[in-house]
Amino acid sequence: MLAAVITEKNFENVSKVLKEIKAADLVELRLDYLREIELSKLKNMIKNCNKPVMVTNRKIGEGGFFNGSEEERIQILKKAADFGAGFVDIEYSSDKNSIKGLIKNKKNSKIIVSCHNFEKTPDNLNVIYNKIKTLNPDIIKIVTKASSVKDNFKIFELINAAKKENQKITAFCMGPYGQFSRVLGAILGSHITYASIGKGKESASGQMTINEMTDLYRIKNINKNTKIAGLIGNPVGHSWSHIIHNAGFGEFGINAVYLKFRVDKLKEFVEYSKKLNVVGFSVTIPYKIRIMGYLDEIDEKAKKIGAVNTIAARNGKYVGYNADCDGAMLALKSKTKLKGKNVVLLGAGGSARAIAYGLKEENANVTILNRTARKAKAIADKFKFDYGPLGKLKNADYDILINATSAGMHPEADKSPVEARLIKKGAVFFDIVFNPYKTKLLKDAEKKKCIIIPGTEMLINQAVLQFELWTGRAAPKEAMREKMMDCIKNDCHKN
Repeated sequence: MLAAVITEKNFENVSKVLKEIKAADLVELRLDYLREIELSKLKNMIKNCNKPVMVTNRKIGEGGFFNGSEEERIQILKKAADFGAGFVDIEYSSDKNSIKGLIKNKKNSKIIVSCHNFEKTPDNLNVIYNKIKTLNPDIIKIVTKASSVKDNFKIFELINAAKKENQKITAFCMGPYGQFSRVLGAILGSHITYASIGKGKESASGQMTINEMTDLYRIKNINKNTKIAGLIGNPVGHSWSHIIHNAGFGEFGINAVYLKFRVDKLKEFVEYSKKLNVVGFSVTIPYKIRIMGYLDEIDEKAKKIGAVNTIAARNGKYVGYNADCDGAMLALKSKTKLKGKNVVLLGAGGSARAIAYGLKEENANVTILNRTARKAKAIADKFKFDYGPLGKLKNADYDILINATSAGMHPEADKSPVEARLIKKGAVFFDIVFNPYKTKLLKDAEKKKCIIIPGTEMLINQAVLQFELWTGRAAPKEAMREKMMDCIKNDCHKN
């Protein structure tokens, strides 16, 4: 179930917000955010709300703001049950007799006993779970802070354990490393997931908005059979791949969801992911080369490139491919010919390797420039290209310049890998950075009457190839592009 979290300061605003909430299954009213808790208004709101109301009154120290006495706080929760609240949330740190009393006199309310750890994900989650279970609540809620992608695995194992006992549980991780668990946890069996009513209204780190959860991640359509795809990288917050791929799944009604996995422990993530219902992954910085050591098979083209940006699950095995190469070549050839052209390629990472391979196949004349020249040399020697440090650009004669570095990527959109004075008038400029849509490099190049190619073209092209590898069917390219451009226009990609 999807709960819309209301963090308004007064009941008047709460009433206004309730009229606007459509997609949520229930609403969580955070009473501790209110400047004044008026029981008569609470009673009327619970009675008149067209959705079940979850009443929460967090104390200071439990991520909340209620500064009255503990006795007063518990009495308000008891009143909420008397008023017919669908759910009442009480912290496990509360007096145990108070918890037992609330459960005993809950009337028609379901009681959630919750435990939050805002600092870490401890190893003794099962101990905490079993202690809460002795109180016999309707739902056990355990939420922790993820400091590593591995912390999510502890939560997922806890969900699996609760399922075996037919115990309803709500469990996920907070923070950037845990954001994906708010969706994946629901697939695995977490009973409730939470969303804010809008940007700036979050009640916890990593919480997404209702629109993001319903429109981008299609949370209302997922179930235990939902297949999983996603992006492996660090960072991943800038990515738009979830917008594109989820639009593709939605267009065809495919029961799959694409998530963003911020990964710091690559080997551990790959190993654990095989326990899940995975169809495949996209791979981004800094793992396009390192990931090759953890795959069961690698496509011949990806081997020649020396980098993988796509993984397809095949009969329990992970097979690596490279869609960056074809994605970039299609983007370039939509604007210019490549044979015999002088190309400057900036960068020496996995994307640069893929593009260098494609340019070699197209018989272009390439110079690879990188901040660390020896890294550029490693690729140049492989494909028999020229190379050098970035400073060599001032003397380069080029028809096409390609930025395959992360310079200018959100949140450092004011940066460019090329000084404006070095931009050659009339040349073709291709920046693989897609967020922002039009980078500083492309803006500067546009001012000099250059042909520009935004990174979204490569992004869409390689996403189409990935979609086809994962699903075995032609991708709905235009629907995927339309959704991406709509989100760019409305800034809904910034989460």
